[in-house]
Amino acid sequence: MSRVKISYIAHYLAHSRRVSSQEIEAQVNHDQRLLAPGVLERLFGIKNRYFADAGVQCSDLAAGAARKILAQVDPSSIDCLIFAAASSDLIEPATANIVQAKLGLTCPVFDVKNACNSFMTALQVGASLIKSGDYKRVLITNGEILQHAIKFKVQDEIDLMKRLASFTLGDAGTAALLEASEDESGILYQENRTIGKYWELCVIPGGGSMYPQEPGKNYFEGKTSELREVFARERGDLIEKCLEKTGLTRDDIDHYFIHQVSKNSCDALAREANIPIEKVHCIVEEYGNTAAASIPLSISLAEQAGKLKKGQKIMIIGLAAGISMSISLIIW
Repeated sequence: MSRVKISYIAHYLAHSRRVSSQEIEAQVNHDQRLLAPGVLERLFGIKNRYFADAGVQCSDLAAGAARKILAQVDPSSIDCLIFAAASSDLIEPATANIVQAKLGLTCPVFDVKNACNSFMTALQVGASLIKSGDYKRVLITNGEILQHAIKFKVQDEIDLMKRLASFTLGDAGTAALLEASEDESGILYQENRTIGKYWELCVIPGGGSMYPQEPGKNYFEGKTSELREVFARERGDLIEKCLEKTGLTRDDIDHYFIHQVSKNSCDALAREANIPIEKVHCIVEEYGNTAAASIPLSISLAEQAGKLKKGQKIMIIGLAAGISMSISLIIW
């Protein structure tokens, strides 16, 4: 059949406030001075991020982005809805049910959870469901509220190092509509890889069967330098294989969208993968690390700014705790 394309994409940041890295430093330093002034911006290249207002849920951010798409298409034509995020409203039920209720849809729904690769995994799942003929229009929604995973009251420098990467986190909502393409546009190639033996390098331990009733375990903790080394080592031929399978070269790619933890991580990946940095859409300076919203947010911002043109080729590279890696090549 024809390819599957992203026909609409949107983001939602309403009911959120802009939070500077200086504000984060001030909160961490409230009881004891552990962060030097300006250190977060120097380390991560992040000036700001957005935190959802009190009472706003992940489903609100997802629904807010989805409504922008539903204003342009017939809501009754949506026959499957996926919520794909590292965050969720509740342990049960699936957040997709809550998003469905807020949007007034009646189609089947489910969640896809794969840390910062949740959106990318949902993209593959949604495209497969359309190719199978089960559904015609799949709406992927995403709402990340990560501020609650930040432990601002750290105990000492050892605790600080475990939490350091969490100070990059921000909140955002996104949505994308998938459907069959009528021309050459659409997804050319997708691959997902998982290396589960490294799962302990980046976690939010609480809320599951390991630590069901320990509030102190509900915060992000990670060994970021080790995680970075694993990604650099295990990424291997991910890009080369994609280019070989599609018959393209790096020069053929017009835009690169990468999951963004920091400005340095974007620069390092571009350098190591021999990607022209000017083609990489890096938004982390203003939005921080928005987990699975990072990639669709950067694509939506690029489209909104008129940078994406029909027929252009885009490469998407996902990196996530677990660990998992993904790549997609799309003709816009």
